[in-house]
Amino acid sequence: MNFLRKIRDIFERKVFLNEFYNDVQNLDEVLLEKRIEILKEIANTKFAGIGLKNWNGKYLWFSDFNNEGIKHVVEYNVLKGFAGAFTFGNCFDCVPTISGKKLINHRTEKSTKIIYLKKTESWQKSIETQRHLNPDKISTTNEKRFRETLEKVLNKNLIKIENWFKENDTIEKNIYSLKKDAENPPFEIGTRIISFEYILAFLNKEKSELKESEFWLNKHFKKGINSELEIEILTNKIKN
Repeated sequence: MNFLRKIRDIFERKVFLNEFYNDVQNLDEVLLEKRIEILKEIANTKFAGIGLKNWNGKYLWFSDFNNEGIKHVVEYNVLKGFAGAFTFGNCFDCVPTISGKKLINHRTEKSTKIIYLKKTESWQKSIETQRHLNPDKISTTNEKRFRETLEKVLNKNLIKIENWFKENDTIEKNIYSLKKDAENPPFEIGTRIISFEYILAFLNKEKSELKESEFWLNKHFKKGINSELEIEILTNKIKN
């Protein structure tokens, strides 16, 4: 198995380097203004087709809140090395985030944010296996590559993203999914500030499951992410 993995790694590294050298030779980076123009042209219609009819004019597409206070969101993320990729997930009108000394609610279009965040399948898999190739990477080395890779990634992932939204369109369904992720977390580099446990604390509060809410908030605090002031603010928010 290790021998086969080494062969795979050598092959993928060769493909990666060939792509890299080709991109460098044809480098004409797609900068912000042009990038947004192409995203508007290609992505807006595709995302509207799965219910994300709102666009913030830059990198965020989202639905309206449904009757359970859940908004579906997709975000384009700028990566190192002339690249980008999509994350997606849910925003909740009952889950605030903390900024300095106050809680920020995400109930307006301007404050829309992915709270329960997922990476596209191949991107997540490439991180977990530490592979050189990320099939969900969008290249910004030049306009031709940007258009081609953007179309390819959207065509490959749009149905998967839409299905995830359908499977996570109620508070109960999100609690179920979040518990699974908390028990078997995906491999990540760094620690999430908005942890699965954090979201579970507020979703359970929304369902008036106060003991469950406090349980998950304490699990979140054990990660050691928050300052003493933030812990006090969050604890008071859950209890009140």
